[in-house]
Amino acid sequence: MKKITIYPLILILTAFTISCSGGYSNSDKVASKGPVRLLLLHTNDMHAQFIPSEAFWVKGDNKPLIGGFGALKGYIDRERALGIPSFLLDAGDLMTGTPLSNIIVDGVEGGALLGMLDQMGYDVMTLGNHEFDNGQENVSKFYNFVSFPIINANLSKDGKIISPSAYEILDVVGIKIGVIGLMTEDFFNVTAKSVVAGIELGNSVELTKKIVNKIDPVTDLIILLTHASVEEDKTLANEVPWIDIIVGGHSHTRLVEPLVENGVIIVQTGSRTSDLGRLEFTVQGDSISSFSGKLIPMWVDSIDIDPSIAAIVEAYESIINNIYGDTLAAVVRELVRSRGESNIGSWIASIFKEATKSDLGIINSGGIRKGVGAGYLTKLDVIEMLPFKNYLTTFDITGEELLSMMTFLADKSLNSDRHDIQLSGISYKYKSDENGVTVIEPKIDGSPLIRDKIYKVSTIDFVSDSQPLLYLGFIPSNIEHLNILASDVVMEYAQKSKVIDVKIMGAITKLE
Repeated sequence: MKKITIYPLILILTAFTISCSGGYSNSDKVASKGPVRLLLLHTNDMHAQFIPSEAFWVKGDNKPLIGGFGALKGYIDRERALGIPSFLLDAGDLMTGTPLSNIIVDGVEGGALLGMLDQMGYDVMTLGNHEFDNGQENVSKFYNFVSFPIINANLSKDGKIISPSAYEILDVVGIKIGVIGLMTEDFFNVTAKSVVAGIELGNSVELTKKIVNKIDPVTDLIILLTHASVEEDKTLANEVPWIDIIVGGHSHTRLVEPLVENGVIIVQTGSRTSDLGRLEFTVQGDSISSFSGKLIPMWVDSIDIDPSIAAIVEAYESIINNIYGDTLAAVVRELVRSRGESNIGSWIASIFKEATKSDLGIINSGGIRKGVGAGYLTKLDVIEMLPFKNYLTTFDITGEELLSMMTFLADKSLNSDRHDIQLSGISYKYKSDENGVTVIEPKIDGSPLIRDKIYKVSTIDFVSDSQPLLYLGFIPSNIEHLNILASDVVMEYAQKSKVIDVKIMGAITKLE
Protein backbone atom coordinates (compact mmCIF):
# COMPACT_ATOMS: atom_id res chain seq x y z
CA MET A 1 0.00 0.00 0.00
CA LYS A 2 1.15 3.53 -0.69
CA LYS A 3 0.42 6.27 1.84
CA ILE A 4 -1.27 9.24 0.12
CA THR A 5 -1.05 12.62 1.87
CA ILE A 6 -2.51 15.97 0.93
CA TYR A 7 -2.37 18.51 3.71
CA PRO A 8 -4.25 18.28 6.02
CA LEU A 9 -5.54 14.83 5.05
CA ILE A 10 -3.85 11.41 5.24
CA LEU A 11 -5.46 8.77 3.08
CA ILE A 12 -4.70 5.21 2.08
CA LEU A 13 -5.31 4.26 -1.54
CA THR A 14 -4.58 1.15 -3.55
CA ALA A 15 -1.00 0.87 -4.76
CA PHE A 16 -0.23 1.78 -8.34
CA THR A 17 0.57 -0.93 -10.83
CA ILE A 18 4.23 -0.56 -11.80
CA SER A 19 5.27 -1.33 -15.34
CA CYS A 20 8.80 -1.77 -16.60
CA SER A 21 10.54 0.61 -19.00
CA GLY A 22 13.00 0.09 -21.82
CA GLY A 23 16.24 -0.21 -19.90
CA TYR A 24 19.94 0.27 -20.46
CA SER A 25 22.14 -1.81 -22.68
CA ASN A 26 25.94 -2.00 -22.78
CA SER A 27 26.07 -4.27 -25.79
CA ASP A 28 27.93 -3.32 -28.95
CA LYS A 29 26.19 -1.14 -31.48
CA VAL A 30 23.78 -3.00 -33.72
CA ALA A 31 23.33 -1.21 -37.02
CA SER A 32 20.09 -2.20 -38.68
CA LYS A 33 20.51 -4.66 -41.55
CA GLY A 34 17.34 -3.52 -43.22
CA PRO A 35 14.59 -0.97 -42.72
CA VAL A 36 13.04 -1.09 -39.23
CA ARG A 37 9.91 0.94 -38.54
CA LEU A 38 9.61 2.49 -35.06
CA LEU A 39 7.06 4.66 -33.30
CA LEU A 40 8.01 7.43 -30.85
CA LEU A 41 5.21 8.70 -28.61
CA HIS A 42 5.95 11.82 -26.59
CA THR A 43 4.54 14.38 -24.16
CA ASN A 44 5.78 17.53 -22.44
CA ASP A 45 4.64 20.23 -20.02
CA MET A 46 1.68 18.28 -18.67
CA HIS A 47 1.59 20.50 -15.56
CA ALA A 48 -0.42 18.03 -13.48
CA GLN A 49 -3.42 18.24 -15.84
CA PHE A 50 -4.71 14.82 -14.86
CA ILE A 51 -8.39 15.49 -15.53
CA PRO A 52 -9.92 16.63 -18.85
CA SER A 53 -10.33 20.33 -19.54
CA GLU A 54 -12.65 22.25 -21.82
CA ALA A 55 -11.26 23.03 -25.27
CA PHE A 56 -11.57 26.80 -24.79
CA TRP A 57 -10.64 27.50 -28.44
CA VAL A 58 -13.72 25.70 -29.76
CA LYS A 59 -16.61 28.08 -30.48
CA GLY A 60 -19.96 27.55 -28.83
CA ASP A 61 -21.28 26.99 -25.33
CA ASN A 62 -20.85 23.22 -25.08
CA LYS A 63 -17.10 22.92 -25.44
CA PRO A 64 -15.73 19.37 -25.81
CA LEU A 65 -13.41 17.88 -23.22
CA ILE A 66 -9.80 17.17 -24.06
CA GLY A 67 -6.87 15.56 -22.31
CA GLY A 68 -6.35 14.25 -18.82
CA PHE A 69 -4.53 11.09 -17.82
CA GLY A 70 -7.43 8.79 -18.63
CA ALA A 71 -7.47 10.00 -22.24
CA LEU A 72 -3.66 9.97 -22.36
CA LYS A 73 -3.53 6.30 -21.36
CA GLY A 74 -6.27 5.48 -23.88
CA TYR A 75 -4.50 7.16 -26.80
CA ILE A 76 -1.14 5.64 -25.85
CA ASP A 77 -2.72 2.18 -25.73
CA ARG A 78 -4.43 2.74 -29.07
CA GLU A 79 -1.13 3.63 -30.74
CA ARG A 80 0.67 0.68 -29.17
CA ALA A 81 -2.07 -1.64 -30.40
CA LEU A 82 -1.02 -0.87 -33.97
CA GLY A 83 1.88 -3.25 -33.42
CA ILE A 84 4.70 -0.90 -34.45
CA PRO A 85 7.62 -1.22 -32.00
CA SER A 86 7.31 1.89 -29.86
CA PHE A 87 8.78 3.86 -26.96
CA LEU A 88 7.37 6.69 -24.84
CA LEU A 89 9.22 9.83 -23.69
CA ASP A 90 8.35 12.91 -21.61
CA ALA A 91 10.24 16.22 -21.83
CA GLY A 92 9.50 17.53 -18.34
CA ASP A 93 7.28 19.89 -16.34
CA LEU A 94 5.02 17.14 -15.12
CA MET A 95 4.57 19.18 -11.95
CA THR A 96 2.67 22.34 -10.97
CA GLY A 97 -0.67 23.33 -12.39
CA THR A 98 -3.21 21.49 -10.24
CA PRO A 99 -3.16 20.48 -6.55
CA LEU A 100 -2.24 16.93 -7.56
CA SER A 101 1.37 18.16 -7.55
CA ASN A 102 1.08 18.56 -3.79
CA ILE A 103 -0.35 15.14 -3.00
CA ILE A 104 2.27 13.09 -1.19
CA VAL A 105 2.70 9.40 -1.97
CA ASP A 106 5.32 7.51 0.04
CA GLY A 107 6.93 10.80 1.02
CA VAL A 108 7.08 12.22 -2.52
CA GLU A 109 5.14 15.36 -3.47
CA GLY A 110 3.89 14.68 -6.96
CA GLY A 111 4.06 10.94 -6.34
CA ALA A 112 0.48 10.60 -7.55
CA LEU A 113 1.50 11.97 -10.93
CA LEU A 114 4.65 9.89 -11.18
CA GLY A 115 2.75 6.75 -10.21
CA MET A 116 0.28 7.19 -13.06
CA LEU A 117 3.09 7.82 -15.55
CA ASP A 118 4.66 4.58 -14.37
CA GLN A 119 1.40 2.77 -14.97
CA MET A 120 1.30 4.15 -18.51
CA GLY A 121 4.70 2.62 -19.22
CA TYR A 122 6.91 5.63 -19.88
CA ASP A 123 10.43 4.70 -20.94
CA VAL A 124 12.36 7.90 -20.12
CA MET A 125 11.61 11.34 -18.68
CA THR A 126 13.79 14.41 -18.32
CA LEU A 127 13.51 17.04 -15.60
CA GLY A 128 11.62 20.27 -16.20
CA ASN A 129 12.16 23.44 -14.20
CA HIS A 130 8.81 23.01 -12.41
CA GLU A 131 9.89 19.65 -11.05
CA PHE A 132 11.88 21.80 -8.57
CA ASP A 133 8.91 23.82 -7.29
CA ASN A 134 8.65 21.64 -4.18
CA GLY A 135 12.40 21.68 -3.56
CA GLN A 136 15.55 19.78 -4.50
CA GLU A 137 15.09 17.14 -1.83
CA ASN A 138 11.72 16.24 -3.28
CA VAL A 139 13.23 15.91 -6.77
CA SER A 140 15.87 13.54 -5.38
CA LYS A 141 13.05 11.21 -4.28
CA PHE A 142 11.66 10.90 -7.81
CA TYR A 143 14.40 8.61 -9.08
CA ASN A 144 13.67 5.59 -6.91
CA PHE A 145 9.93 6.12 -6.96
CA VAL A 146 9.41 5.09 -10.59
CA SER A 147 10.70 2.22 -12.69
CA PHE A 148 11.64 4.42 -15.66
CA PRO A 149 14.81 6.57 -15.66
CA ILE A 150 14.61 10.34 -15.10
CA ILE A 151 17.65 11.85 -16.79
CA ASN A 152 19.51 15.15 -17.03
CA ALA A 153 23.01 15.98 -18.24
CA ASN A 154 23.53 19.67 -17.49
CA LEU A 155 22.38 20.21 -13.89
CA SER A 156 24.98 19.45 -11.23
CA LYS A 157 25.74 20.03 -7.57
CA ASP A 158 29.03 19.58 -5.76
CA GLY A 159 30.60 18.42 -9.01
CA LYS A 160 28.09 15.65 -9.72
CA ILE A 161 25.04 15.65 -11.95
CA ILE A 162 21.90 15.68 -9.85
CA SER A 163 20.15 12.90 -11.80
CA PRO A 164 21.33 9.30 -11.51
CA SER A 165 22.20 9.39 -15.21
CA ALA A 166 22.76 11.97 -17.94
CA TYR A 167 21.44 9.61 -20.59
CA GLU A 168 19.75 6.28 -21.18
CA ILE A 169 20.20 3.73 -23.94
CA LEU A 170 17.01 1.98 -24.97
CA ASP A 171 16.85 -1.25 -26.94
CA VAL A 172 13.78 -1.27 -29.18
CA VAL A 173 13.68 -4.49 -31.26
CA GLY A 174 17.47 -4.45 -31.50
CA ILE A 175 17.80 -0.78 -32.37
CA LYS A 176 19.96 1.01 -29.78
CA ILE A 177 18.57 4.49 -29.05
CA GLY A 178 20.58 6.91 -26.91
CA VAL A 179 18.43 9.47 -25.08
CA ILE A 180 20.14 12.48 -23.46
CA GLY A 181 18.31 14.79 -21.01
CA LEU A 182 18.84 18.57 -21.00
CA MET A 183 17.49 21.57 -19.08
CA THR A 184 16.90 25.03 -20.56
CA GLU A 185 19.70 27.57 -20.39
CA ASP A 186 17.08 29.90 -18.89
CA PHE A 187 16.79 27.65 -15.82
CA PHE A 188 17.80 30.25 -13.22
CA ASN A 189 15.41 32.84 -14.67
CA VAL A 190 12.37 30.60 -14.34
CA THR A 191 12.95 29.07 -10.90
CA ALA A 192 12.91 30.51 -7.40
CA LYS A 193 16.43 30.97 -6.02
CA SER A 194 15.44 29.30 -2.78
CA VAL A 195 14.71 25.94 -4.43
CA VAL A 196 17.77 25.73 -6.69
CA ALA A 197 20.50 26.97 -4.35
CA GLY A 198 23.82 25.28 -5.05
CA ILE A 199 22.82 23.87 -8.43
CA GLU A 200 25.07 24.62 -11.39
CA LEU A 201 23.99 24.70 -15.03
CA GLY A 202 26.51 23.35 -17.52
CA ASN A 203 26.91 24.29 -21.17
CA SER A 204 24.34 22.23 -23.05
CA VAL A 205 26.20 22.15 -26.35
CA GLU A 206 29.58 21.13 -24.92
CA LEU A 207 28.17 18.53 -22.53
CA THR A 208 26.00 17.02 -25.25
CA LYS A 209 28.95 16.77 -27.64
CA LYS A 210 30.92 14.80 -25.04
CA ILE A 211 28.07 12.38 -24.42
CA VAL A 212 27.35 11.97 -28.13
CA ASN A 213 31.01 11.15 -28.76
CA LYS A 214 30.81 8.55 -26.00
CA ILE A 215 27.59 6.80 -27.01
CA ASP A 216 27.60 7.19 -30.80
CA PRO A 217 29.71 4.04 -31.31
CA VAL A 218 27.18 1.91 -29.37
CA THR A 219 23.92 3.42 -30.62
CA ASP A 220 21.98 3.49 -33.86
CA LEU A 221 20.11 6.72 -33.09
CA ILE A 222 20.59 9.62 -30.67
CA ILE A 223 17.67 11.61 -29.26
CA LEU A 224 17.92 14.78 -27.17
CA LEU A 225 15.10 14.95 -24.63
CA THR A 226 15.13 18.65 -23.84
CA HIS A 227 13.21 20.88 -21.50
CA ALA A 228 14.45 23.98 -23.27
CA SER A 229 12.53 25.72 -26.08
CA VAL A 230 12.24 25.39 -29.82
CA GLU A 231 14.88 28.09 -30.29
CA GLU A 232 17.36 26.32 -28.01
CA ASP A 233 16.55 23.06 -29.78
CA LYS A 234 17.41 24.65 -33.12
CA THR A 235 20.76 25.75 -31.70
CA LEU A 236 21.50 22.22 -30.52
CA ALA A 237 20.52 20.83 -33.92
CA ASN A 238 23.00 23.14 -35.62
CA GLU A 239 25.88 22.80 -33.18
CA VAL A 240 25.87 19.16 -32.06
CA PRO A 241 26.70 16.55 -34.73
CA TRP A 242 25.25 13.05 -34.98
CA ILE A 243 21.90 13.67 -33.28
CA ASP A 244 18.76 12.47 -35.04
CA ILE A 245 15.73 13.69 -33.09
CA ILE A 246 15.00 16.35 -30.48
CA VAL A 247 11.92 15.84 -28.30
CA GLY A 248 11.38 19.25 -26.73
CA GLY A 249 9.39 21.11 -24.12
CA HIS A 250 9.34 24.25 -21.94
CA SER A 251 8.14 26.71 -24.59
CA HIS A 252 4.70 25.03 -24.84
CA THR A 253 5.04 25.09 -28.61
CA ARG A 254 2.42 23.08 -30.46
CA LEU A 255 4.34 21.72 -33.43
CA VAL A 256 1.56 20.26 -35.57
CA GLU A 257 4.25 18.87 -37.86
CA PRO A 258 7.89 18.21 -36.99
CA LEU A 259 10.48 20.86 -37.72
CA VAL A 260 13.64 19.83 -39.52
CA GLU A 261 16.73 21.83 -38.59
CA ASN A 262 20.12 20.88 -40.03
CA GLY A 263 18.70 17.43 -40.76
CA VAL A 264 17.49 16.97 -37.16
CA ILE A 265 13.79 16.25 -36.51
CA ILE A 266 12.34 18.49 -33.76
CA VAL A 267 8.99 17.71 -32.09
CA GLN A 268 6.96 19.21 -29.23
CA THR A 269 3.31 18.80 -28.20
CA GLY A 270 2.21 22.05 -26.55
CA SER A 271 1.05 21.59 -22.94
CA ARG A 272 -1.49 20.29 -20.43
CA THR A 273 -2.17 16.89 -22.02
CA SER A 274 -4.12 18.34 -24.94
CA ASP A 275 -2.10 16.38 -27.51
CA LEU A 276 -0.06 13.20 -27.77
CA GLY A 277 2.97 13.49 -30.01
CA ARG A 278 3.43 10.78 -32.61
CA LEU A 279 6.57 10.35 -34.74
CA GLU A 280 6.79 7.27 -36.94
CA PHE A 281 10.13 6.70 -38.64
CA THR A 282 12.20 4.11 -40.43
CA VAL A 283 15.75 3.27 -39.35
CA GLN A 284 18.14 2.02 -41.98
CA GLY A 285 21.91 1.91 -41.86
CA ASP A 286 22.38 3.91 -38.65
CA SER A 287 20.10 6.75 -39.75
CA ILE A 288 16.47 7.73 -40.28
CA SER A 289 15.53 7.16 -43.90
CA SER A 290 11.94 8.43 -43.68
CA PHE A 291 9.52 9.81 -41.10
CA SER A 292 6.07 11.27 -40.54
CA GLY A 293 4.94 13.10 -37.45
CA LYS A 294 1.82 14.70 -36.05
CA LEU A 295 -0.04 15.67 -32.92
CA ILE A 296 -3.05 13.66 -31.85
CA PRO A 297 -5.67 15.81 -30.07
CA MET A 298 -6.84 13.69 -27.15
CA TRP A 299 -10.60 14.20 -27.35
CA VAL A 300 -12.21 12.43 -24.42
CA ASP A 301 -15.33 11.35 -26.32
CA SER A 302 -13.23 9.66 -29.04
CA ILE A 303 -11.32 7.15 -26.92
CA ASP A 304 -12.01 4.34 -24.47
CA ILE A 305 -10.76 5.32 -21.03
CA ASP A 306 -8.75 2.65 -19.24
CA PRO A 307 -10.73 1.63 -16.11
CA SER A 308 -7.66 1.32 -13.87
CA ILE A 309 -6.46 4.85 -14.63
CA ALA A 310 -10.04 6.18 -14.55
CA ALA A 311 -10.47 4.87 -10.99
CA ILE A 312 -7.27 6.54 -9.80
CA VAL A 313 -8.13 9.83 -11.51
CA GLU A 314 -11.62 9.78 -10.01
CA ALA A 315 -10.24 9.13 -6.53
CA TYR A 316 -7.80 12.03 -6.68
CA GLU A 317 -10.36 14.34 -8.26
CA SER A 318 -12.72 13.58 -5.40
CA ILE A 319 -10.02 14.35 -2.82
CA ILE A 320 -9.19 17.67 -4.47
CA ASN A 321 -12.84 18.69 -4.92
CA ASN A 322 -13.54 17.97 -1.25
CA ILE A 323 -10.80 20.42 -0.30
CA TYR A 324 -11.05 23.06 -3.02
CA GLY A 325 -14.58 22.72 -4.41
CA ASP A 326 -16.17 25.62 -2.52
CA THR A 327 -17.54 28.51 -4.58
CA LEU A 328 -16.04 31.89 -3.72
CA ALA A 329 -17.71 34.40 -6.02
CA ALA A 330 -19.68 34.98 -9.21
CA VAL A 331 -17.64 35.96 -12.28
CA VAL A 332 -19.53 38.40 -14.49
CA ARG A 333 -16.88 38.95 -17.12
CA GLU A 334 -14.40 36.26 -18.19
CA LEU A 335 -11.01 36.59 -16.47
CA VAL A 336 -8.65 36.34 -19.42
CA ARG A 337 -5.01 35.40 -19.05
CA SER A 338 -2.65 37.19 -21.44
CA ARG A 339 0.98 38.18 -21.92
CA GLY A 340 -0.33 41.63 -22.73
CA GLU A 341 -2.20 43.69 -20.16
CA SER A 342 -5.00 41.46 -18.86
CA ASN A 343 -8.03 41.90 -16.65
CA ILE A 344 -7.07 38.90 -14.52
CA GLY A 345 -3.60 40.37 -14.02
CA SER A 346 -4.98 43.78 -13.03
CA TRP A 347 -7.41 42.07 -10.66
CA ILE A 348 -4.75 40.02 -8.87
CA ALA A 349 -2.34 42.96 -8.68
CA SER A 350 -5.13 45.12 -7.20
CA ILE A 351 -5.75 42.48 -4.53
CA PHE A 352 -2.06 42.53 -3.57
CA LYS A 353 -2.21 46.34 -3.44
CA GLU A 354 -5.32 46.45 -1.27
CA ALA A 355 -4.32 43.59 1.05
CA THR A 356 -1.03 45.29 1.95
CA LYS A 357 -2.27 48.91 1.79
CA SER A 358 0.32 49.63 -0.88
CA ASP A 359 0.44 52.26 -3.59
CA LEU A 360 0.81 49.71 -6.37
CA GLY A 361 0.59 45.97 -6.89
CA ILE A 362 2.65 43.79 -9.23
CA ILE A 363 2.50 40.16 -10.36
CA ASN A 364 4.51 38.51 -13.13
CA SER A 365 2.39 37.50 -16.11
CA GLY A 366 3.89 34.00 -16.14
CA GLY A 367 2.81 33.45 -12.54
CA ILE A 368 -0.83 33.41 -13.65
CA ARG A 369 -1.47 29.95 -15.10
CA LYS A 370 -5.20 29.86 -15.73
CA GLY A 371 -8.07 32.09 -16.78
CA VAL A 372 -11.64 31.70 -15.54
CA GLY A 373 -14.79 31.89 -17.64
CA ALA A 374 -17.95 33.77 -16.70
CA GLY A 375 -19.90 31.84 -14.07
CA TYR A 376 -18.46 31.00 -10.68
CA LEU A 377 -14.99 31.09 -9.13
CA THR A 378 -14.00 28.19 -6.87
CA LYS A 379 -11.03 27.67 -4.58
CA LEU A 380 -9.71 25.18 -7.13
CA ASP A 381 -9.83 27.87 -9.82
CA VAL A 382 -7.61 30.11 -7.68
CA ILE A 383 -5.18 27.29 -6.87
CA GLU A 384 -4.86 26.49 -10.58
CA MET A 385 -4.66 30.20 -11.40
CA LEU A 386 -1.80 30.68 -8.90
CA PRO A 387 -0.30 27.21 -8.39
CA PHE A 388 3.10 28.33 -7.13
CA LYS A 389 3.98 28.65 -3.46
CA ASN A 390 4.58 32.38 -3.74
CA TYR A 391 4.30 34.67 -0.72
CA LEU A 392 3.46 38.36 -0.63
CA THR A 393 6.24 40.88 -0.11
CA THR A 394 6.40 44.66 0.05
CA PHE A 395 9.17 47.17 -0.48
CA ASP A 396 9.59 50.93 -0.68
CA ILE A 397 10.61 52.77 -3.82
CA THR A 398 11.17 56.44 -4.64
CA GLY A 399 9.27 58.12 -7.42
CA GLU A 400 12.56 58.47 -9.27
CA GLU A 401 13.20 54.73 -9.03
CA LEU A 402 9.63 54.05 -10.04
CA LEU A 403 10.04 56.19 -13.14
CA SER A 404 13.18 54.21 -14.01
CA MET A 405 11.21 50.98 -13.56
CA MET A 406 8.49 52.23 -15.90
CA THR A 407 11.12 53.12 -18.49
CA PHE A 408 12.69 49.66 -18.12
CA LEU A 409 9.32 47.96 -18.60
CA ALA A 410 8.42 50.16 -21.56
CA ASP A 411 11.74 49.41 -23.23
CA LYS A 412 11.20 45.64 -22.82
CA SER A 413 7.75 45.76 -24.40
CA LEU A 414 8.63 48.33 -27.05
CA ASN A 415 8.53 46.04 -30.06
CA SER A 416 5.66 43.81 -28.90
CA ASP A 417 2.43 43.80 -26.95
CA ARG A 418 3.97 41.54 -24.33
CA HIS A 419 4.23 42.69 -20.72
CA ASP A 420 6.20 40.55 -18.29
CA ILE A 421 4.34 41.98 -15.30
CA GLN A 422 0.76 42.97 -14.53
CA LEU A 423 0.14 46.18 -12.60
CA SER A 424 -2.40 47.94 -10.42
CA GLY A 425 -2.30 51.52 -9.14
CA ILE A 426 0.02 52.71 -11.87
CA SER A 427 -0.49 54.14 -15.34
CA TYR A 428 1.74 55.69 -17.98
CA LYS A 429 2.25 56.27 -21.67
CA TYR A 430 5.50 55.75 -23.52
CA LYS A 431 7.14 56.37 -26.85
CA SER A 432 10.55 55.92 -28.41
CA ASP A 433 12.76 57.88 -30.75
CA GLU A 434 16.44 58.09 -31.58
CA ASN A 435 17.11 59.12 -27.99
CA GLY A 436 15.50 56.01 -26.51
CA VAL A 437 12.31 55.37 -24.53
CA THR A 438 10.42 58.20 -22.86
CA VAL A 439 7.72 57.68 -20.24
CA ILE A 440 4.92 60.25 -20.39
CA GLU A 441 2.28 61.14 -17.79
CA PRO A 442 3.31 58.62 -15.11
CA LYS A 443 0.62 58.40 -12.47
CA ILE A 444 0.13 56.57 -9.19
CA ASP A 445 -3.49 55.98 -8.24
CA GLY A 446 -4.49 58.67 -10.74
CA SER A 447 -2.16 61.35 -9.34
CA PRO A 448 1.04 62.54 -11.02
CA LEU A 449 4.14 60.69 -9.89
CA ILE A 450 6.29 62.69 -7.45
CA ARG A 451 9.97 61.92 -7.91
CA ASP A 452 11.08 62.39 -4.29
CA LYS A 453 8.08 60.66 -2.72
CA ILE A 454 8.38 57.18 -1.19
CA TYR A 455 5.88 54.66 -2.57
CA LYS A 456 5.02 51.21 -1.27
CA VAL A 457 4.97 48.27 -3.68
CA SER A 458 3.33 44.88 -3.11
CA THR A 459 4.30 41.81 -5.13
CA ILE A 460 5.38 38.18 -4.63
CA ASP A 461 8.73 36.84 -3.49
CA PHE A 462 9.46 35.35 -6.92
CA VAL A 463 9.46 38.88 -8.37
CA SER A 464 11.12 40.77 -5.52
CA ASP A 465 13.64 38.12 -4.39
CA SER A 466 14.27 35.61 -7.16
CA GLN A 467 14.02 37.62 -10.39
CA PRO A 468 13.94 41.37 -9.61
CA LEU A 469 16.29 42.35 -12.43
CA LEU A 470 14.14 40.46 -14.94
CA TYR A 471 10.83 41.96 -13.84
CA LEU A 472 11.69 45.28 -12.17
CA GLY A 473 15.06 46.27 -13.61
CA PHE A 474 16.59 46.78 -10.16
CA ILE A 475 17.07 44.95 -6.85
CA PRO A 476 14.88 46.23 -3.97
CA SER A 477 16.87 46.82 -0.79
CA ASN A 478 14.18 46.90 1.89
CA ILE A 479 11.95 43.90 1.22
CA GLU A 480 9.44 42.91 3.90
CA HIS A 481 8.37 39.27 3.67
CA LEU A 482 4.78 38.59 4.63
CA ASN A 483 3.79 35.08 5.63
CA ILE A 484 0.78 35.15 3.29
CA LEU A 485 0.39 32.88 0.26
CA ALA A 486 -0.67 34.79 -2.83
CA SER A 487 -3.40 32.24 -3.55
CA ASP A 488 -4.78 32.56 -0.01
CA VAL A 489 -5.15 36.33 -0.18
CA VAL A 490 -6.88 36.08 -3.58
CA MET A 491 -9.33 33.50 -2.21
CA GLU A 492 -10.08 35.71 0.78
CA TYR A 493 -10.63 38.80 -1.37
CA ALA A 494 -12.85 36.94 -3.86
CA GLN A 495 -15.00 35.52 -1.08
CA LYS A 496 -15.51 38.97 0.43
CA SER A 497 -16.29 40.62 -2.90
CA LYS A 498 -18.96 38.03 -3.86
CA VAL A 499 -19.05 39.34 -7.46
CA ILE A 500 -16.08 39.83 -9.79
CA ASP A 501 -16.44 42.10 -12.81
CA VAL A 502 -13.08 43.34 -14.09
CA LYS A 503 -12.21 45.18 -17.29
CA ILE A 504 -8.77 45.68 -18.81
CA MET A 505 -7.61 48.93 -17.24
CA GLY A 506 -5.62 50.22 -20.20
CA ALA A 507 -3.02 51.51 -17.79
CA ILE A 508 -0.07 51.25 -20.18
CA THR A 509 -0.29 52.97 -23.54
CA LYS A 510 2.25 52.85 -26.34
CA LEU A 511 2.29 56.01 -28.39
CA GLU A 512 3.12 55.84 -32.08
